Amino acid sequence: MADADSQFSICSSHEYRFVLVFSIIALTTASVPYIVGAALATENRLFGGFVYGVEDCYSYLAKMRQGAEGTWLFHIAYTPEPHPGTFFFPFHLLLGKAAALLPGGDLTARMVWVYHGARVIFGLGLLLTVYRFLALFTRRVAVRRLAWLMVTFGGGLGWLSVALGQSNWLGSMPLDFILPEGFTFLVLYALPHIALARTLLLWGILFLLRAWGVGPKPEVQGPNHASRITHRVLRITHYASRTMHRAAMAGVCWLAMGLIVPFYVAVAWAVAWAAWVALVLRRRRVMWQEALVTTVAALISAPVVAYSAWVFTTDPVYATWAAQNRILSPHPLHYLAAYGVPLVLAAFAVRDAWRDEGPAWLALAWVAVVPLLVYLPFNLQRRLVEGVQVPLSLLTAWGVLSISKSRTQSPKPVLVGVVLVVLSLTNVLLVAGNCLALRGQPSPIYRETGEVAALDWLNGRVEPGDVVLAAYETGNYLPARVGARAFVGHGPESVHADEKKALVARFFDATTDDAWRRQLLAQYGVDYVFSGPAERALGDFDAGRAMYLRRVYDTDRYVVFGVGELGVNE
Repeated sequence: MADADSQFSICSSHEYRFVLVFSIIALTTASVPYIVGAALATENRLFGGFVYGVEDCYSYLAKMRQGAEGTWLFHIAYTPEPHPGTFFFPFHLLLGKAAALLPGGDLTARMVWVYHGARVIFGLGLLLTVYRFLALFTRRVAVRRLAWLMVTFGGGLGWLSVALGQSNWLGSMPLDFILPEGFTFLVLYALPHIALARTLLLWGILFLLRAWGVGPKPEVQGPNHASRITHRVLRITHYASRTMHRAAMAGVCWLAMGLIVPFYVAVAWAVAWAAWVALVLRRRRVMWQEALVTTVAALISAPVVAYSAWVFTTDPVYATWAAQNRILSPHPLHYLAAYGVPLVLAAFAVRDAWRDEGPAWLALAWVAVVPLLVYLPFNLQRRLVEGVQVPLSLLTAWGVLSISKSRTQSPKPVLVGVVLVVLSLTNVLLVAGNCLALRGQPSPIYRETGEVAALDWLNGRVEPGDVVLAAYETGNYLPARVGARAFVGHGPESVHADEKKALVARFFDATTDDAWRRQLLAQYGVDYVFSGPAERALGDFDAGRAMYLRRVYDTDRYVVFGVGELGVNE
């Protein structure tokens, strides 16, 4: 077996130029809708900064704002219930602190710029890491490149479901439209924290493989006069030291990854132990040293998992968030639609990959363990597919080469072109569709400038911990611009979100009794009531006549009321 670093992972400068050029193409393509969105903004409609997963992206801005305002501990900005600060979302808190250092008066605009800067930077880092990872498994440049292109641009057959009018087939949208853990282009499109987390996942696996001794064990030359026993002791000591160092580096990578997305650590563990089983089967003996190394990496990364489990099981607010945050796997046919084409092509590579002198058995083990992960009794089932597109694309590219009947030449261009086109159509449809949808300046992607002005005014008045009651649509955006908590505004993060939406609707219903409204405001410690078009759409309640509310801000469409305080206009 040849050395992993010297034989399998050396990439020429020409290869990295290829990766850099196509990375720029991918990231530019993923940025087009944002450029279009900003260009279509007008004096009356402000572009919010996002076109995909808008509700979640506004919540990321809310987390960034907390960091920008000086906090190091995260508080849920979408629920009024008291709860402790936690060491969650440090990635977004740090982005917010970076935005606070930039010049300019509009903090939210700076946060959007920083967010997209991070999207590009960490997206590029991920793409470079993916190629470095793939290079460990094969010396064949054609396989590396094809696999990398499939990871970067590839999707599934979701485009076909849409073309056939089955966008909600079997009760779910196609996975390649909604599952960034499964498709890297979606990460490049909108989610820098997943880009960094996946980068750390892959580097952790690389360090683990090196700790396992993939390739010959390093030799240490002792002095000429050293005895044979002394030389052997030096060699063993040096090897053990390097092995534990690499195991520790794997654990540190996964620990850092867990600070970004805690349950990804469980994915790393599952992949590592599945690979260990594959190694045992190949060697036909129990690999005790590799088991010890894997245990060390797991123990180093375990604290973040333990902390997350403790918070989400002991605090009632966080426990409710966890219970509401359900991202379950759809019908198994959805996974076949998403990964069927790569799986069929990868089948042609299974035998060669198992017999190959490199660590391709890890790719096989990773792909094999995912069907078990995505149907575990866990609220975030489908997100456990994290990163599998990388090893699957490697096996797929290998299979394409096998079909081409060539181990030394490039695969047939026609076959490669067909595969890449079929697997990239979903992302073409996604980008083009988002760009076309922007022409109408739809909500919530665009916000009225009157709403923005009212929220900015409110931000200058609130104190930390203040609660603002508003419609769900307003509440989702409100913490991105205001250093206060929304009564409701995010599905998982608002405790009993559906009930709170019903309470807000009843509050703005003109037939509701004032005594009930007073009780609601007191029960949840509401400090301000926001009234705009979204709130008036819920009911005809005339808040200006309520003696327990005082008008503190008023434009022709947006009014802010203080609860139990004198208004500036009265």
